[in-house]
Amino acid sequence: MKIIYLIFILIWFTGCVPENEFTSPEDQSQYKAILMNRVDLESSISFQPSRDLINPGKIYLKDFFIYINEKYEGFHVINNSNPRDPVNIGFLVVPGAIDVAIKDNILYADNAVDLVAINIADLDSAQVVSRNNEVFPELLPPDLMFLPNIYTAENRPANSIIVKWVRKQ
Repeated sequence: MKIIYLIFILIWFTGCVPENEFTSPEDQSQYKAILMNRVDLESSISFQPSRDLINPGKIYLKDFFIYINEKYEGFHVINNSNPRDPVNIGFLVVPGAIDVAIKDNILYADNAVDLVAINIADLDSAQVVSRNNEVFPELLPPDLMFLPNIYTAENRPANSIIVKWVRKQ
């Protein structure tokens, strides 16, 4: 009789496990990683025509220019020499960027996991003057405090880097 009670109790408790208890952490994130090959990442920085602000981040003021981060995309460059009529003059593409600092004519930014220094003396021909590889940790999904296993370096294509996360459809 004790065995029947024991079996009944075991069946009862296994029915109380939440449905998501055994799902993998990858299934729990509402985001998927956007990957970029290292070669493409290192050649991705360029100055392009202006675009609309969609997901603005940090703002940096240098002389008469305002640099507004478009999270994980790059920086809007605004000429603010006439504060009554600021002009959006272009967009500096820096995939994976969320932070910026400027000293003299060098803009320092995170290019995903790398730290890049970009000469912005002439924005139309902005170019990387130095790159320190893998200075920063990989970008994590906004809804998790860890990198899901499917996106760890050993489980994704060789030489690929996470440049941003987008909400799953």
